[in-house]
Amino acid sequence: MGINFIIAGMIFLFNPFISLFDILPDVIGYALIIYGISKIADTELKVMEAKRRMTQALYVGAGRFVFMLMAFFMEFDSTLTLVFTFSFATLELFFMIPAFRMFFESLEYSRMRIIGTSSAMSTKAENASVISPIFIIVRAAAAVVPELTSLKTDYGYVGDETGLEDSGVIRIALLVLCALVALVFGAVWLSSVLSYLKELKKNTEFWAYIKEKYETEVLTNNALMMQRSVKRFWSFTFASLFFLTCISIDGYYLIPDFACALLIFFAFFFAKRYVREYKKTVLVCFAAVFAGLLEYTLLFRYSSELGYVIYAYQVDGFYGYFLPYVAAAVVFYALLAWLAAKGRETAKTMVEDAVGVRGTQDARRREIDEQRKKELCKYIDRLFVLECITIGAGAVLMVLMPWFDLAWTARTVLAVATVIYAYNVMCDINEEAEKAV
Repeated sequence: MGINFIIAGMIFLFNPFISLFDILPDVIGYALIIYGISKIADTELKVMEAKRRMTQALYVGAGRFVFMLMAFFMEFDSTLTLVFTFSFATLELFFMIPAFRMFFESLEYSRMRIIGTSSAMSTKAENASVISPIFIIVRAAAAVVPELTSLKTDYGYVGDETGLEDSGVIRIALLVLCALVALVFGAVWLSSVLSYLKELKKNTEFWAYIKEKYETEVLTNNALMMQRSVKRFWSFTFASLFFLTCISIDGYYLIPDFACALLIFFAFFFAKRYVREYKKTVLVCFAAVFAGLLEYTLLFRYSSELGYVIYAYQVDGFYGYFLPYVAAAVVFYALLAWLAAKGRETAKTMVEDAVGVRGTQDARRREIDEQRKKELCKYIDRLFVLECITIGAGAVLMVLMPWFDLAWTARTVLAVATVIYAYNVMCDINEEAEKAV
């Protein structure tokens, strides 16, 4: 029922931060934990609150991941690194501590309510709950402390005549020391958490109850399943469109457009009941992700060598760097267009199920519902046209980027227009799904 996903998610969270960098991205860990507790949350309201708070922590983890990538490409100076590191450390304290407190509290409350008390498990849950905020504080502090050396490097200390001859060496020493301290606390925290989760996993009576309740009360609720499929499909589809934007800094293109195909895969995964030729669609998604990774790698290769060069097309060896990227981009964008067409088909199938009052015998009501379905299908068709324009024109603009400096700006404008329209369509369809429930 998801306990293995929770365990895997916890493993992603125990490692220390090295400044802004996170070797095992927290955003993946939170996603695994949220997925793991989803079925329990469907049957226990208190766990639903834990899921909500974990989702808030996931947004912080996603923000850190984005800025980590930006730091890798843009090479933030020491002061900017300190600002971002301190900001995310503060956000993590604010969101992670209550999220984990509610996580352990809700699981133990549900377990004791369902099957009674167990002193051994209650003790392990209490230990994990107590050590969690300590670990979170230590990890946050360990990320910030080494970056405080930038205050001395950039501004100096008033009245301090000695100074530091080599603050860089001190920063590296602090990074190593703080990372080791955070790693020790992380290992202790992970050991405590896994000890509790493994005991909970062995509690067959608890999981049998959750499974039975989920299968009899949740899975049989077709309207609820429909609503969730619709919301998840449109949420991932909407998010995927952001990766059709393009940002260029110092000749590097920062938006990993292969993530668009990855998010589209999740959109189809959560709406599989509405996807025709599901296996074929999944294969195309993975092919698009692979082609997108190759395209992005070749674009990075080109940017590293010629991205900063004016009139790069006049440089010897230009086509050796640029043409492989173009070939990979053509394949990637062609697959993306196919997925957009499949998304249009899936969205229309959803509309047929999501709109209307189930079982109504009123002829006028059915007529209104059919009219609304046609209206929403028109919106979906228009969105598909916008997606095709954005994908097609975006591909052409990226091919023209050595000759047209503002190609990435034009592509971003198209993508933003598509995102705005997609948001309106998503809201309309989600509203109809809510009414059906």
